[in-house]
Amino acid sequence: MSAENDFTPPGLPTLEEMQHWTWVFGRAQQMMLEHAATMAQQMAQKDLPQLTDPAAFQAKLPAWMGSMPQAMLDAQADMWRDGMTLWQGFIGAITPPALIAEHEGGPPATPAQVPELRSDRRFAARQWHDNPVYALIQQSYLMVSEQMLRVADRLEGLEPKQKEKLRFALKGMIDASSPANFALTNPLVMEKMVESKGENLLKGLDHMLSDMRKGQLTHTDPNAFELGRNIAVTPGKVVYESPLFQLIQYAPATDEVVETPLVIFPPWINRFYILDLNPQKSFVKWATEQGITVFMVSWKSADESMAEVIWDDYVKAQIEAIDTVRDLLEVPSVHTIGYCVAGTTLAATLALLAKRGEAERVK
Repeated sequence: MSAENDFTPPGLPTLEEMQHWTWVFGRAQQMMLEHAATMAQQMAQKDLPQLTDPAAFQAKLPAWMGSMPQAMLDAQADMWRDGMTLWQGFIGAITPPALIAEHEGGPPATPAQVPELRSDRRFAARQWHDNPVYALIQQSYLMVSEQMLRVADRLEGLEPKQKEKLRFALKGMIDASSPANFALTNPLVMEKMVESKGENLLKGLDHMLSDMRKGQLTHTDPNAFELGRNIAVTPGKVVYESPLFQLIQYAPATDEVVETPLVIFPPWINRFYILDLNPQKSFVKWATEQGITVFMVSWKSADESMAEVIWDDYVKAQIEAIDTVRDLLEVPSVHTIGYCVAGTTLAATLALLAKRGEAERVK
């Protein structure tokens, strides 16, 4: 090809850059596969004695370890095949048709067809697909992730529970290494960085250092909420307390009152005020405006003193709350709502009451 016919599209990677990134992706794939193999071996040997006799040690290894080399070879073969298909699609997507035709000595042609894309909601934004480099990054990541999980699936002689543990460990590592989690490989972050002239990175660093000082992750701005304005807006009072929960009562806002009160059980991994954030987002406020006397359980936050607390204790606590409300208002039964894990627990509580012949406590 003559010099005057050389064509380098503006903004596209050079040949040297493409060669470099090919090496990077190949090396990344190899590193992740090697890590997966190491994790599997460590899991297999975790509970094995440190034997000095190699033959005896080999005899103690689980049967599925024998299939690890073949599983790794199969995964590498699949990854090479899928990687070549992906790379050819990438080259075809960024190479001008005229250049392809000239290189092949034929008539003008269209770029090579892009292979069928893997999808993931983390990469739904158009920025992940509009730029071929970011498209290659996220598609390479999904391809490697897919092959790593196939290693676990291909192991023979592994108990279902062990295989699930291996998949769980691999999935955690895979999710943590997502390109969406790193600024330089996330087009949304890079776009924001340009728009804000780096201000987003400084804010993120400030949040990270602040969390490190506090020793915990912060998901919201603690100064963004004001009691009674945009969190816990409905007036209430604590009418009962046990080692596991407090019981809050909200009075009805009508002259006529529904005879049967309502007891709400939120999950103990959440806070009661999730149903009482602000006047527009408060189920508690709405219920009291319907003439219902509402009781809300607020669970004790878990700490070391609760190390021995089990699920049965929460079932007992739900029954305790139900009976406390019945006694306070001198009513034969209550309505109940439970959501998330507290809803699952409430189903067990109602089943237990029914077995005892006490189902009428909950109307």
